[in-house]
Amino acid sequence: MKPTCVLILVLFSCFCTGVAQDVPGDSEVIARISAVTVLILSGEGAGRLASISTGVIVRPNGVILTAYHAVKDAREVQVRLRTGDVYDQVVLVGTDERRDVAALRISAASLPTLPLGLGADAKPGDPAYVVSNSSGLGWSASKGIIAALRVADEIPGAGQGFRVLQFTAPVSPGASGGPLVDSRGNLLGIITKGMASGTSAGAGFAVPIETVIGLADGTGNLALGKGTTLQMPANRPPLSSAAVASSNAEDVLRAARTLHIASRSMYFTPESLEHALAGQKDFESLGLMVVKDARVADLLITVDRPLFTYTFTYSVTDPKTSRVLDSGKVIAIDGGVAAGGIAKQLVSKWAKLHRGEPATK
Repeated sequence: MKPTCVLILVLFSCFCTGVAQDVPGDSEVIARISAVTVLILSGEGAGRLASISTGVIVRPNGVILTAYHAVKDAREVQVRLRTGDVYDQVVLVGTDERRDVAALRISAASLPTLPLGLGADAKPGDPAYVVSNSSGLGWSASKGIIAALRVADEIPGAGQGFRVLQFTAPVSPGASGGPLVDSRGNLLGIITKGMASGTSAGAGFAVPIETVIGLADGTGNLALGKGTTLQMPANRPPLSSAAVASSNAEDVLRAARTLHIASRSMYFTPESLEHALAGQKDFESLGLMVVKDARVADLLITVDRPLFTYTFTYSVTDPKTSRVLDSGKVIAIDGGVAAGGIAKQLVSKWAKLHRGEPATK
């Protein structure tokens, strides 16, 4: 073979090898994403966990993009890195409420980042990767494809006036603020506004990175509350049937500190009962707090209204045992009036328990 032909073959071989090396495998892409993905704990005060979300490091000096709604009303915030490092002092440097993205800063340096892609250039069918804290399970990886580039106006509840990437990689609550990444490890977008659960089967949505990366250069310096005492929910083994049977309902009610409110009726909103409870004069002295995340609640309050009636029923359940601890009903013409009646009944019972008196249903 002529020397010239040999040289061409060698060069061609090197070129092909170089191209192959430029496209990492799934495990390598996921490892890169995991290194820049953070877990964010938001609290309601006194170390009470309100939500778990995800963020992505976009600057080596500790700037992180996440979902704005996850930290908007937080009284304390904590950031955990994949390395195990924990940061309790977090600063808000920029927000985009329309796109539901916030930029945070922690006191770190030389952190890893991903190269920035261009979400607008993503094509349907392109591979898409996500690493997030879905359902509170840290650094969970999933893979799918880019399904479409849409405007938020097409997606119920997403907002208006901005573009979103639709993808099929499975995600669930807790993924908000997480990174959407292409097959070369380029950051394409940020999962936001509760879109982590999708609005249709198999659908997730993210804001293109090029529309929010400017937040990382924000000049805000709002210190969020220190999250020193925030902890992940403890994984408790299931109780035996004997333990459930022997547990005392009044003791469970008396020891409770956090409540989660749910509604099974379109005529009743959890917010109405939360407001009504806060308006009861004895509620604050009970040391109780309403939380948005059912996973960290000591008690679950569920309200329903059977069809064609004006009867609003409620039950108070121990989430650890699924045991109904209390129940009752209120006759009212609307949910607002019912909320006031339910709040009055509950606070009256709880106040008696805290005074050591028997609380009759």
